[in-house]
Amino acid sequence: MSRLINNLVFGTLLSVLTIACTSKKEKLAKSIYELEISDSSSTPNGMNNLADLYFDFAKNFTKDSIAERYLFKAFMFKYITQNWDDAIKFANYYKSTYAINENTHSINLKLADLYNTGKNNQDSAIHYYLLADGKAQFSTDEKRHGAKTLEKFALAKPNSDKSAKCFYTAAKLYQTANDYGDAARLYDEVTTKYPNYEKSPDALMAAGFIYWDNLKEPEKAKFYYKQLVEKYPTHPLAKEAQTLLSENILTMTDLELSEYLMKKNKEKAK
Repeated sequence: MSRLINNLVFGTLLSVLTIACTSKKEKLAKSIYELEISDSSSTPNGMNNLADLYFDFAKNFTKDSIAERYLFKAFMFKYITQNWDDAIKFANYYKSTYAINENTHSINLKLADLYNTGKNNQDSAIHYYLLADGKAQFSTDEKRHGAKTLEKFALAKPNSDKSAKCFYTAAKLYQTANDYGDAARLYDEVTTKYPNYEKSPDALMAAGFIYWDNLKEPEKAKFYYKQLVEKYPTHPLAKEAQTLLSENILTMTDLELSEYLMKKNKEKAK
């Protein structure tokens, strides 16, 4: 009899807790919806209030299908409204709660800017720029801003174990932003100052390509390709550089290059 009573009590308590939990979830969802459709939702105050509601929902109902999206939006709203401490708190909670995904990389990119401009913490900014490199989608402005920040760090701390990587990453960001002169300049910094860095051969190849294809300066391109062949003769890229030099490809016109490639393709097909 006592066991039956205990089971009934437990069942009643469980039902009460379930109803209370559902009630809270529904109240939060309703509050979020009402604020989202209100005129104040696009104001800084409205965005902050929404962010807090999103965070509250995600923290209490982590496994709900919409919780992850709410938490990401909460972080973004805090970032946009420059509430830096809350943004960092939400970012850390997101990354400790959910598996690494596209949103994680976007958060890292925003954290880089947050620490750089909002917190004036260059070391943390560099950490997150390097984390986001090759994973997050940088806008052109973000590429240039990130490149300048990385370059500034590397120039100020040339002996840091991150400096070579900072120069190289900055060069890549400049290159993809079509700032070819700055990209070539920083690739040169990598190869000149850090010849033992694992990406130095890649930097020489990239500098040569920029001078050949983008800046139309074949003699400078030759300079970098020759360095690649001479300094790193066993590197896989050295063979490609040697072909460019020995076949006089760098001085070919577009028509001559097209004919050359067609000839090579025919030879491979035989």
